[in-house]
Amino acid sequence: MLDIGNTLRKYRNKNNYTQQYVANVIGISRVTYRKWENNVVDFSLSQLSKIAVLYDITIHEIITQSDFRKNKIISLQQKGHQCY
Repeated sequence: MLDIGNTLRKYRNKNNYTQQYVANVIGISRVTYRKWENNVVDFSLSQLSKIAVLYDITIHEIITQSDFRKNKIISLQQKGHQCY
């Protein structure tokens, strides 16, 4: 999973913006924006484009500056399922 939330937080802090300010600029709620930074919800490219305009960067820069997070993979046996 791409960790774009961390990159968004980095740019927001670098510009001394609040989550509320960024949310207002792109037209979403602060709660939704917070979920973006925490990688809880996905967002559209059009929304990401608004972020890129706000920070005067490209979507490509946001993506390439983001790391991949390894999701914890739980085997079926760990979930209590029998595998045959």
